[in-house]
Amino acid sequence: MVALNRTRILAGALIGLVAGLVALGLGQTPLFETGERRTLDIRSRRFAEPRRADPRIVAVVIDQRSLDVIAGSREAGGRERSWPWPRAYHGAVAEYLLKSGARAVAFDLIFSEPSLYARLGESDDDRDFAERTAGKPVVQSVMFTTEPPDGSGTPPDRAWPDGLLSDRGTRRLARRPAEPFNKATLPVAPIIGAAAALGWIGFAPDEDGICRSMLPAAAYAPAGSRDAVEVWSLPFALASLLGHRVESQLGEPAAAHVSMDGRRVPLDEDGRFLLRFHGGEGVYRQYPYWRVLYSAIEVAEGRTPPAARPEEFRDKIVIVGSTAPGLLDLRATSVRDVTPGYVIHATALDNLLHGDGLVRPTVVPRTVALLLFATLAGVLFGAIPSLRDSSLLAVALVVGYVGVALWVFSSFHLWLLIVTPVVAVVAAHLGVTGYGYLTEGRERKFLRGAFSRYVAPEVVDQLVKNPGQLALGGETRELTVMFADVAGFTSLSEGRAPREIVELMNECFTAITGVIQRHGGTVDKFIGDAVMAFWNAPVELPDHAARACRATQDLLKALVRLNVGWAARGLPAISMRVGLATGPALVGNVGSSTKFNYTVMGDTVNLASRLEGAAKVFGTLSLIAGSTVQAAASAVACRELDWLQVKGRSEPVPVFEVMAGEPPASLVEAWERYAAGLAAYRARRFDEAREHFAAALKAEPDDGPSKEMLARCDEYLVTPPPPEWRGEHVLHAK
Repeated sequence: MVALNRTRILAGALIGLVAGLVALGLGQTPLFETGERRTLDIRSRRFAEPRRADPRIVAVVIDQRSLDVIAGSREAGGRERSWPWPRAYHGAVAEYLLKSGARAVAFDLIFSEPSLYARLGESDDDRDFAERTAGKPVVQSVMFTTEPPDGSGTPPDRAWPDGLLSDRGTRRLARRPAEPFNKATLPVAPIIGAAAALGWIGFAPDEDGICRSMLPAAAYAPAGSRDAVEVWSLPFALASLLGHRVESQLGEPAAAHVSMDGRRVPLDEDGRFLLRFHGGEGVYRQYPYWRVLYSAIEVAEGRTPPAARPEEFRDKIVIVGSTAPGLLDLRATSVRDVTPGYVIHATALDNLLHGDGLVRPTVVPRTVALLLFATLAGVLFGAIPSLRDSSLLAVALVVGYVGVALWVFSSFHLWLLIVTPVVAVVAAHLGVTGYGYLTEGRERKFLRGAFSRYVAPEVVDQLVKNPGQLALGGETRELTVMFADVAGFTSLSEGRAPREIVELMNECFTAITGVIQRHGGTVDKFIGDAVMAFWNAPVELPDHAARACRATQDLLKALVRLNVGWAARGLPAISMRVGLATGPALVGNVGSSTKFNYTVMGDTVNLASRLEGAAKVFGTLSLIAGSTVQAAASAVACRELDWLQVKGRSEPVPVFEVMAGEPPASLVEAWERYAAGLAAYRARRFDEAREHFAAALKAEPDDGPSKEMLARCDEYLVTPPPPEWRGEHVLHAK
């Protein structure tokens, strides 16, 4: 069975490895990838901590209220300007924020067309905007797209646009990427020329349309150009403008390696910066655009604004963005189905400044960890044959792993896979369970068929449920062995047909077998008119000796009941002799390659057989070894009879008789006198011993052991034993 367990464990390891490979393959499919990302969304929402959001990052938002207020009449406090607003407003807001002490201002808006008001000749507000922000820490946004090179759609750029070959956040690449963007949407000339840095505001949502990450930079090259540049995304450009050293390897794409202040920025295998959201809209303090604009006007006029006061922007990093639905800058993210775009940029900047962006292990560690985990799960399932226990283990593994994945996400912002490991555990459990049904089902069928003839049905059930208790290959174990011989078979056979004799013997053996199995014994074989049985195999029984002694008692009682029934049918009485011995013996399947039997062998078996035969010497129905009495720990009433040296053993063993029931007073007296006589006998005081044995016979005239010992005393009074005699009796016959 040890070999069987080892085979099952090895099979479990192989099945677990295969399950891991299957889960790995499934994890590459769109369905499972989406499922894995959804678990990331759940974690992002569950562990979002608004208190972790950097309070230095604030937003000035163009919300629907701002659109309505500014478009309102002057009598109602409005400016009578609908969207798009004059660029002078943006210049006034930027100037106000910077004069209030803001560290930097980033516009999450693209001013790609000349101002409507400049074209109408009302004002040159593009230049006004540029002059107000020139030389100031202001980031302007750019957008790139990829257009068909054949011109079937919007034509791509054929030449380098002005402003992209400067050093304000653009960097040349040593090699042109395979698929760079080829269409640039840039701020108009006065504004882009005044910008301290440019920031790409494109998003790279996953296949399900949800923004969970951000590319650190975007590569651009006009159609046909061999050269290419990269523009940092808005958060990276803003971090650089704030004085942080944002670097990538010279001439190489930023997706390959990015560091900030010497600390590597974690990117996934696709070169994306994974975002750890602290919340959705409102997690960073928002100021309505109209309120900030009005505060700027009031300060310019020498008045103190009631809200959005200058001190509120001191040392702040301000992102100007939109939340109004009509301005189309709303995205789905891990934490909200609708999130303003500025929140994504603010989150990325926050993660960069604090180094707490999400980290996802790379492909190789993920793969190795998944396969090892699945293999370990298979080994554990293989080591536990019980379906119930292995199912509980599977649940514990899944729950435990998910708990660990949630904990490391919360504590170390580490994104561990959940779906594929869970699939691997489930697949490993199903595979090992199926293997068990296919292979161990045959074993259980064999066990049930083989042992149902030897042991009680409940023991068979236990073996089938826990075959590990059985050592089919053979092992040495302490056993209690019984030989029970039916005496009187000859007289029973006289004058009866063979069929009737067989029926009577079957009736007798049925009663004997029932008693043995009821006490947990294993019936080994029937030898003519004798039965051989043993305890403590195949199922371990710590009290095997006590069980065997109680079985001996019940056999003697069953014999009385059987004789009463047979007497009523006119059948002769039969008797029985039982021999018991406890000690080490070899137990297992013994036989040839085509026929074998589950049996026991060894000196303990021989001793039990000799004691059954020696019971005739003492005229008793039972004779059990002292080792059995000692192991039984007074489970039944016994009396010591002698030190007996049976044929085949060099040392004598103490032997005892089992009392079938509650002894009467006469028998108790006989036992007491017998014990006194035995002590005198061993001390070579044979006259005294003879008196005790005679008194025992007087109390119990049919006491066979007293008759035997009385005869020995008479013999030793005539012919004393040799000087080395210690009280043992040598039995020369079997």
